[in-house]
Amino acid sequence: MEQQVGRAHVGRRVMVDDGFVTLTDYMGGDVAVVNAARVSFGKQCTELAERDVKLIHYLANHKHMSPFRHVVFTFTLEGISEVVCRQLYKHQVGCAFTSGEFREVATTWNEISGRYVEFEPEFHVPHGFRRQHKNNKQASVEGEFVEKESEAQAVYAEAMEHGFTAYKKLLDLGVCREQARMVMPVSFKNSLVWTASLEATVHFIKLRDHEGAQVEIRNLARAIRSLIEPICQHSIAALTS
Repeated sequence: MEQQVGRAHVGRRVMVDDGFVTLTDYMGGDVAVVNAARVSFGKQCTELAERDVKLIHYLANHKHMSPFRHVVFTFTLEGISEVVCRQLYKHQVGCAFTSGEFREVATTWNEISGRYVEFEPEFHVPHGFRRQHKNNKQASVEGEFVEKESEAQAVYAEAMEHGFTAYKKLLDLGVCREQARMVMPVSFKNSLVWTASLEATVHFIKLRDHEGAQVEIRNLARAIRSLIEPICQHSIAALTS
């Protein structure tokens, strides 16, 4: 069984709603997981065999997670709303203290700062406004939209314009950027770089591509999975089964 090699996947870009996520860089793949697991025996491989796939599933099934941390991905997110980015941040804060199978998963990010740059009037605009789920207090119903869509769009657009206008007025009054940005709606489009181990990335996918998760973060999780699956399909299958 041959393992995919090379850097052909670097630079792959996937649209997420009205933004993008790009696989900027990565290190390792399924072979790296196997080699990390077998280093105790002084053994290495350059391509994947059937027994290696079985080892990957054994590691995942028995929660031997450290080999999956030797594969690392770097993503660039552009035009993703801050409300979605905030949910992504939760997979960094306190991660070293997470108990159980995903203990000490490694992630880090850097983002554009409203302290250094002046924001542009770029906001995420939903393709449609979904109905609230009747049984799940935190979720909407994917694909089920409100009847008065045009009215909802008008209210949304007015709020975005009002927030940005207030931001610009504060700047014109001499207010510093770090305070003026406080009035910006959380739908403003953010840009950031996110680096995560394979274990941490799959943990994010498992939690966020779920019917109880917000649709926009589900779309991001699905996009990220599509970017990394060609690189380590066996590890992802094992970790998500």
